[in-house]
Amino acid sequence: MATKFEKIAGNDSIFNNKEYIADSIIFNSIESARSAFDCKIYSDHKNVIILFANNSPRIWLWTSDTIKDDTNKLIDICRFLRDSNVPKAEIYLKEEVAGTFSDLYALTTLEINYSVKDEFSLAVYTYNKKNQEIEIPELEKDEKIIKVDKDNEAHKKLVTDFYMQLKDEFRWNDKFERKVNEYLQMEFYALVKDGRMIANAVIGGKTEQYLRIKSIAVLSDERCKGFGYKMCLFALNKIRERNLTPILYTHVGNKSAVALWGKSGFSVKEKLYLLKIENND
Repeated sequence: MATKFEKIAGNDSIFNNKEYIADSIIFNSIESARSAFDCKIYSDHKNVIILFANNSPRIWLWTSDTIKDDTNKLIDICRFLRDSNVPKAEIYLKEEVAGTFSDLYALTTLEINYSVKDEFSLAVYTYNKKNQEIEIPELEKDEKIIKVDKDNEAHKKLVTDFYMQLKDEFRWNDKFERKVNEYLQMEFYALVKDGRMIANAVIGGKTEQYLRIKSIAVLSDERCKGFGYKMCLFALNKIRERNLTPILYTHVGNKSAVALWGKSGFSVKEKLYLLKIENND
């Protein structure tokens, strides 16, 4: 008999069990998303599935460690996701169950012309040097860091112009406005020089212990000049001022980002797996 996944509230008891709490560093996004009114959370009271609203393809899946050897349970999860009809789904899950899950998802979705568009791992980094001073390189005279006000039209233009130059690299062409608006809702700092934003740091996704650096970005013609490092250290200080542990995710194949996080004092805590699904209808 198939497991029934029921819609649950963000304060459901599963979020208080010891295994989830010990693992929630991996799913910081679940911790921040479960309190959002526009996310739908489902559970069999051992595993958690979060579907984002507004036709977002993003799905976060948290599984109990006991699921590794429970093929039937994994198939139930795959069937639930298949029947949810999320277009171009992006499923985030633990790396240790990813291989089996991917194979079973393929098996349960044969009739809807499924294919794996992309598969890769994400590294989860944390910064734990709580007692170490962070010395941010000094800004030049023509440089300043501002906190972006989403209601300030001049600030919004800085952000839009900045990401317009990066949208092809970020593959944002079909989701540009949504991504810009998403970032504007977060804590957003811009390094401005000669009237234009050349780098930024975006912070968002808070739990009781962790606060996520969502993004550090630098214009292509301003890279390798230390701006990304400055913004990373600036964001670290902002997070540590609140006695929280900085956390971030990055693609393990992104060599420049991996180098930046290592230079800034981050270390790999865990790995995630991202499975991108394409329906070939």
